[in-house]
Amino acid sequence: MRLFSLVLAGVFFTGCSLLNVFDGNIAQDNWKIQKIIVGGKEYLSPQSLKAETLKDAQNKTSESTQETDNTDNASSEKNTLLSDSDATSSDSIDNEASDIKQNNASNDEGEFTSLNEVSTMTFDPSQHRIYGLAACNNYFASYAWKDDDHIEIANSGITRKLCSPDELMSFEFRFMRDFSGLFTITRNKTSMILDNGKMQIYLQAIKP
Repeated sequence: MRLFSLVLAGVFFTGCSLLNVFDGNIAQDNWKIQKIIVGGKEYLSPQSLKAETLKDAQNKTSESTQETDNTDNASSEKNTLLSDSDATSSDSIDNEASDIKQNNASNDEGEFTSLNEVSTMTFDPSQHRIYGLAACNNYFASYAWKDDDHIEIANSGITRKLCSPDELMSFEFRFMRDFSGLFTITRNKTSMILDNGKMQIYLQAIKP
């Protein structure tokens, strides 16, 4: 009986040790979701969408300055070939078209640059739970280690608030639709990718 108890205790502690080894292979518990790829298409998280929009806006500002200089030079040459009334009419049409295009772009940029949401993923190894913010809704799931490079995610759920703009809803819908099954883990200390064959989730470590 004593021998059986010792063997049982040994099996128990061996199992705990293996679980700790697997858990320890994730550098930390707290991550930001940078993007997901579903069906070969990339969907950016709110913070990545904001960062990309700001970057594009800076590039457009530089390009716009150069284009304005070139347009002024071209208009000067064109106006020498037109009467005053024709030149005024042509400039008015060009300006209206430019204003409409800029207003539409500005509206989109304004929505994206005002985003404050940050997509996150937190692992709770003590409860084998995952939780975080998808786009504007909180989500949760359970997970179990299959081996050192694979986890199985199940029992996922999410709150039901409408997100704005539409890009956030699109990101969130696709994320939750495929957030289950067996995921292969590729990771280092600062980044990690979860891939279940349908979706790849790109994660960046949150600095402690």
